[in-house]
Amino acid sequence: DGSGWARGFQRALPNANLARVVLLGTGGAGSAIAHAALRLGTGHLVLVDREADRAQALAGSLNATHGAGRVSADTDVAQALQGATGLIHATPTGMAKLPGLPLPAALLHAGLWVSEVVYFPLETELLREARARGCAVSDGGGMAVGQAIGAFELFTGRAADAARVDAHFRRLVAGNI
Repeated sequence: DGSGWARGFQRALPNANLARVVLLGTGGAGSAIAHAALRLGTGHLVLVDREADRAQALAGSLNATHGAGRVSADTDVAQALQGATGLIHATPTGMAKLPGLPLPAALLHAGLWVSEVVYFPLETELLREARARGCAVSDGGGMAVGQAIGAFELFTGRAADAARVDAHFRRLVAGNI
Protein backbone atom coordinates (compact mmCIF):
# COMPACT_ATOMS: atom_id res chain seq x y z
CA ASP A 1 0.00 0.00 0.00
CA GLY A 2 2.75 2.45 0.90
CA SER A 3 4.81 2.23 -2.28
CA GLY A 4 1.65 2.08 -4.41
CA TRP A 5 0.29 5.19 -2.73
CA ALA A 6 3.61 7.02 -3.13
CA ARG A 7 3.81 6.24 -6.87
CA GLY A 8 0.25 7.40 -7.48
CA PHE A 9 0.60 10.46 -5.27
CA GLN A 10 3.79 11.61 -6.99
CA ARG A 11 2.17 11.20 -10.41
CA ALA A 12 -0.98 13.10 -9.45
CA LEU A 13 0.46 15.81 -7.17
CA PRO A 14 4.17 16.11 -7.95
CA ASN A 15 4.51 19.58 -6.39
CA ALA A 16 2.41 18.99 -3.28
CA ASN A 17 3.49 20.86 -0.17
CA LEU A 18 4.44 18.23 2.41
CA ALA A 19 5.14 20.58 5.30
CA ARG A 20 2.26 19.39 7.53
CA VAL A 21 0.16 16.42 6.48
CA VAL A 22 -2.82 14.87 8.24
CA LEU A 23 -3.44 11.14 7.81
CA LEU A 24 -6.94 9.87 8.61
CA GLY A 25 -6.80 6.19 9.47
CA THR A 26 -3.92 4.23 10.98
CA GLY A 27 -4.89 0.68 10.08
CA GLY A 28 -2.91 -1.44 7.62
CA ALA A 29 -3.04 0.90 4.63
CA GLY A 30 -2.70 4.00 6.79
CA SER A 31 0.33 2.62 8.58
CA ALA A 32 2.08 1.78 5.31
CA ILE A 33 1.19 5.16 3.82
CA ALA A 34 2.51 6.95 6.92
CA HIS A 35 5.96 5.44 6.31
CA ALA A 36 5.76 6.34 2.61
CA ALA A 37 4.69 9.93 3.32
CA LEU A 38 7.64 10.41 5.67
CA ARG A 39 10.04 8.88 3.12
CA LEU A 40 8.71 11.39 0.56
CA GLY A 41 9.74 14.21 2.88
CA THR A 42 6.68 15.07 4.95
CA GLY A 43 7.87 17.56 7.55
CA HIS A 44 5.25 16.78 10.19
CA LEU A 45 2.64 14.02 9.99
CA VAL A 46 -0.44 14.13 12.22
CA LEU A 47 -2.23 10.81 12.67
CA VAL A 48 -5.98 10.82 13.34
CA ASP A 49 -7.85 7.63 14.16
CA ARG A 50 -10.95 6.63 16.13
CA GLU A 51 -8.65 4.29 18.05
CA ALA A 52 -6.43 6.82 19.82
CA ASP A 53 -4.15 4.14 21.28
CA ARG A 54 -3.42 2.73 17.82
CA ALA A 55 -2.59 6.20 16.47
CA GLN A 56 -0.33 6.93 19.47
CA ALA A 57 1.49 3.63 19.10
CA LEU A 58 2.06 4.20 15.39
CA ALA A 59 3.29 7.75 16.06
CA GLY A 60 5.84 6.39 18.53
CA SER A 61 7.04 3.76 16.09
CA LEU A 62 7.28 6.26 13.21
CA ASN A 63 9.23 8.75 15.33
CA ALA A 64 11.67 6.00 16.34
CA THR A 65 12.18 5.06 12.69
CA HIS A 66 12.02 8.41 10.89
CA GLY A 67 13.21 10.90 13.50
CA ALA A 68 11.85 12.22 16.78
CA GLY A 69 9.15 14.85 16.57
CA ARG A 70 8.11 14.22 12.97
CA VAL A 71 4.84 12.52 13.90
CA SER A 72 2.07 13.26 16.36
CA ALA A 73 -1.38 11.81 17.02
CA ASP A 74 -4.64 13.65 17.57
CA THR A 75 -8.26 12.61 18.04
CA ASP A 76 -9.73 15.92 16.81
CA VAL A 77 -9.58 16.17 13.02
CA ALA A 78 -10.43 19.89 13.02
CA GLN A 79 -7.53 20.60 15.37
CA ALA A 80 -5.21 18.33 13.40
CA LEU A 81 -6.00 20.18 10.16
CA GLN A 82 -5.02 23.58 11.56
CA GLY A 83 -2.08 24.69 9.44
CA ALA A 84 -2.10 21.48 7.38
CA THR A 85 -1.00 21.53 3.76
CA GLY A 86 -2.38 18.09 2.89
CA LEU A 87 -4.82 15.38 3.89
CA ILE A 88 -4.48 11.67 3.21
CA HIS A 89 -7.64 9.64 3.68
CA ALA A 90 -6.99 5.97 4.56
CA THR A 91 -10.26 4.75 6.09
CA PRO A 92 -12.98 2.71 4.36
CA THR A 93 -15.44 5.64 4.48
CA GLY A 94 -16.47 6.52 0.96
CA MET A 95 -16.29 2.99 -0.42
CA ALA A 96 -19.32 1.92 -2.44
CA LYS A 97 -20.54 -0.15 0.53
CA LEU A 98 -19.75 2.58 3.09
CA PRO A 99 -20.67 5.95 1.49
CA GLY A 100 -20.17 9.29 3.17
CA LEU A 101 -17.49 11.68 4.29
CA PRO A 102 -14.76 10.87 6.81
CA LEU A 103 -14.79 14.45 8.13
CA PRO A 104 -16.98 17.55 7.95
CA ALA A 105 -16.76 19.06 4.45
CA ALA A 106 -16.36 22.53 5.95
CA LEU A 107 -12.83 21.57 7.06
CA LEU A 108 -11.68 21.36 3.43
CA HIS A 109 -10.20 24.50 1.85
CA ALA A 110 -8.26 25.53 -1.25
CA GLY A 111 -4.91 25.55 0.56
CA LEU A 112 -5.16 21.82 1.23
CA TRP A 113 -4.45 18.95 -1.16
CA VAL A 114 -6.41 15.74 -0.63
CA SER A 115 -5.21 12.21 -1.37
CA GLU A 116 -7.78 9.41 -1.33
CA VAL A 117 -7.06 5.68 -1.07
CA VAL A 118 -10.59 4.49 -1.82
CA TYR A 119 -10.78 3.47 -5.49
CA PHE A 120 -14.22 1.94 -5.78
CA PRO A 121 -15.75 4.31 -6.58
CA LEU A 122 -12.95 6.44 -7.95
CA GLU A 123 -15.00 9.60 -7.42
CA THR A 124 -15.76 9.57 -3.70
CA GLU A 125 -17.82 12.13 -1.87
CA LEU A 126 -14.59 13.36 -0.25
CA LEU A 127 -13.04 14.07 -3.65
CA ARG A 128 -16.19 15.83 -4.91
CA GLU A 129 -16.27 18.06 -1.84
CA ALA A 130 -12.52 18.72 -2.01
CA ARG A 131 -12.66 19.72 -5.69
CA ALA A 132 -15.67 21.96 -5.02
CA ARG A 133 -13.60 23.81 -2.40
CA GLY A 134 -10.58 24.22 -4.69
CA CYS A 135 -8.36 21.43 -3.36
CA ALA A 136 -5.90 19.63 -5.60
CA VAL A 137 -6.73 15.93 -5.40
CA SER A 138 -5.28 12.48 -5.96
CA ASP A 139 -7.82 9.67 -6.27
CA GLY A 140 -7.45 6.13 -4.92
CA GLY A 141 -6.81 4.73 -8.37
CA GLY A 142 -3.28 6.07 -8.11
CA MET A 143 -2.53 3.71 -5.22
CA ALA A 144 -4.03 0.68 -6.98
CA VAL A 145 -2.14 1.43 -10.19
CA GLY A 146 1.06 2.12 -8.24
CA GLN A 147 0.76 -1.30 -6.59
CA ALA A 148 0.23 -2.98 -9.97
CA ILE A 149 3.22 -1.21 -11.50
CA GLY A 150 5.43 -2.14 -8.56
CA ALA A 151 4.38 -5.79 -8.73
CA PHE A 152 4.87 -5.95 -12.51
CA GLU A 153 8.36 -4.48 -12.27
CA LEU A 154 9.31 -6.73 -9.36
CA PHE A 155 8.15 -9.91 -11.09
CA THR A 156 9.36 -9.13 -14.62
CA GLY A 157 12.35 -6.86 -14.08
CA ARG A 158 10.89 -4.62 -16.79
CA ALA A 159 9.57 -1.07 -16.55
CA ALA A 160 5.80 -0.72 -16.78
CA ASP A 161 4.02 1.89 -18.88
CA ALA A 162 2.32 3.79 -16.04
CA ALA A 163 0.00 5.77 -18.30
CA ARG A 164 -1.17 2.61 -20.06
CA VAL A 165 -1.74 0.73 -16.78
CA ASP A 166 -3.62 3.72 -15.37
CA ALA A 167 -5.86 4.05 -18.45
CA HIS A 168 -6.66 0.32 -18.39
CA PHE A 169 -7.46 0.41 -14.65
CA ARG A 170 -9.80 3.37 -15.11
CA ARG A 171 -11.62 1.63 -17.97
CA LEU A 172 -12.11 -1.43 -15.75
CA VAL A 173 -13.39 0.60 -12.80
CA ALA A 174 -15.70 2.67 -15.04
CA GLY A 175 -17.21 -0.61 -16.23
CA ASN A 176 -17.65 -1.62 -12.56
CA ILE A 177 -15.13 -4.43 -13.05
